[in-house]
Amino acid sequence: MPEPSSTVGPRIAALAQRLHEVDALRPPAMPASDADGGRSEIVRLRNPDGGEIVETIVLHSRETLVRAADMAYAVIGDSNGDENYSIWIHTATRSGARLVHQESPISPRVYPFGTGLLWIRRDAARRPHQALWWDHDRDAPAVLFDEPDRTHRLELRSVDDGTAVLASRGPDATDHWIINSRDGDTPTCRPLASDLPDMDAIAWRGDIIILDRGQGRVQADRIEPLDAVAPAEFIAEHLQAAGDALAVIGRRRGRQAVWMPAQGPTAVWTAPPAGTMLPSFGPDTGRPIFLVSSPLHEPQVVHPSAVGDVHATSTGRADVHCITTNSDDGTPIPITLLLPPGSEPHPLVVNVYGAYGISLEGPFDPFTDDLLARGVAVAYCHVRGGGENGSEWHRQARGVGRYRSIEDLLACLALLRDLPAIAADHIVLSAASAGGLTAAAACLREPTWLRGLHLVHPFVDPLTALMNPDSNLATTDWAEFGDPRGDAQVRDRLEHLSPMTIVRQLALHSCPLPRAWIRAAHHDARVDSAAVERFSHLYRTASTSTDLAHVVYRVAAGGHLGGQSATQAHEENLLAHAWLLDLLDAPLSRAA
Repeated sequence: MPEPSSTVGPRIAALAQRLHEVDALRPPAMPASDADGGRSEIVRLRNPDGGEIVETIVLHSRETLVRAADMAYAVIGDSNGDENYSIWIHTATRSGARLVHQESPISPRVYPFGTGLLWIRRDAARRPHQALWWDHDRDAPAVLFDEPDRTHRLELRSVDDGTAVLASRGPDATDHWIINSRDGDTPTCRPLASDLPDMDAIAWRGDIIILDRGQGRVQADRIEPLDAVAPAEFIAEHLQAAGDALAVIGRRRGRQAVWMPAQGPTAVWTAPPAGTMLPSFGPDTGRPIFLVSSPLHEPQVVHPSAVGDVHATSTGRADVHCITTNSDDGTPIPITLLLPPGSEPHPLVVNVYGAYGISLEGPFDPFTDDLLARGVAVAYCHVRGGGENGSEWHRQARGVGRYRSIEDLLACLALLRDLPAIAADHIVLSAASAGGLTAAAACLREPTWLRGLHLVHPFVDPLTALMNPDSNLATTDWAEFGDPRGDAQVRDRLEHLSPMTIVRQLALHSCPLPRAWIRAAHHDARVDSAAVERFSHLYRTASTSTDLAHVVYRVAAGGHLGGQSATQAHEENLLAHAWLLDLLDAPLSRAA
């Protein structure tokens, strides 16, 4: 029985090579650690006698350095891209630096704290579950907090001047603890007392700042008293220090927004459609500034003159249309549609995610820009399960409501196909990770609606993963998708929605499935790459097409979040982009 192809044909390979000539798509500059085997860092330490030790260390790709006071340093690394982060701690001795502690897996962020280092330990299933602290007087790290609930994940929410806020995030609530450093002693960890059902907290300028998400209220009462409430249309999500000011990141009218509480309830700015903003303050002016980026905005610093939308400089590649369609239950589903100029119907790439409360928006992407420059329209379907309209938008598609993401996407596709500006027979659906479940399920429901399916590290076999409590992230993914082990309703729902289950039931060469490009990763810590390979094979055998290249299955080096090197990842992206342009009959020349 023919297998899906792992190689690309000469036409795609030649087009990918031609894309190298496009300035905007040239390979990124190779980091020094990739190019010459590592980059050197000078570390100055104080030995037990008070003398200075100068160490030259070599940091390789995916390694970072954290200094702890003047007697130790740590190297944090993830060599395979599999999120199996390790920490190596070195301390000063009379004869030089010595490795005194090594462990993995840990969370990637490690902080200097007091006289030592603070980090989160992960268990074998990659769940962050213990807060650890080490300094040079200890033989082993001290466990400051241990979260026994396997559905909770620990996060160091903030670290500031000897005070840290530790958050334990569960399916329905988040608990907080305050960690305080004490000179010469192990830091203390105490619960943050609060009767708020939904809150965020950070340490900032010697104070603990509390955000009541339900009321949109920010409070601080020790250093600089603050009590501010956001406007009703602003959905508060989390606190963030922005230079010398405090910001609240949230949503406004379905888009990312930033509120500056110290400036009053009207000081809210909104990002461009499907875009992002990072807030800060101008050190000279004392006024807010934003790093803005979107599919139509290259990263840029914007100095807003008034509250409201942030007026950044667009590439001008397309007109933005913010439209809605009604899902099967009548809920309006937002779509951000980018239409390039031209009177002829445009081929279209549709993007979807819809999980974990993560909104489908992001920074400028040269590959999306290239699509628009060639007259290809791009759509972002903001289905339920994401966070576009706050926590309720996410909640509606959790657990047994997971099907809503798929129904929302099908409603979006139906509307987009009917638009006069869209070539209905030239639509490709693209998704990654958990979005792959939604995209693949929708494709299997309506295969003739699509010309192609593009999946990157897709989660296509949820039932198998969630039935195994020892699989990576299973215990926390039960909160997102439901726990099928003891709940027949969840199990039946997942089986009905699972792309793997659906495609397995299709007879040999029985379904007009669209062409597919499916990519897995050797060291994926979040998705079972073997399941992606099985799905690709079943998809290929179920398709009515006998073309060996109908399904291209690629396995990339690295893990779920990226390749082992930026260069390798870029080459894979170029090949997929060439396949996409060829499939959509996009012009080989592009607009200037």
